[in-house]
Amino acid sequence: EEICVGSTDQVDREIEKLKEKKKQLEQQIKSASGDEKKVRDLEKKLHQVESELSKKDNEGYRRQHTNFY
Repeated sequence: EEICVGSTDQVDREIEKLKEKKKQLEQQIKSASGDEKKVRDLEKKLHQVESELSKKDNEGYRRQHTNFY
């Protein structure tokens, strides 16, 4: 008899890193409020992170990327 265990730890770490990066970018945008070019670049990066986060932070993605042992 074999027992199979599913783990989403890797996906969860990936999502947490994206959430942390989002938080850092939001803080950088607030601190760079005087430099319009820098703000636009940071907002572009923030949009990319939010897009990636919306693709990955759901049950379907977790199910697809579950590791079984």
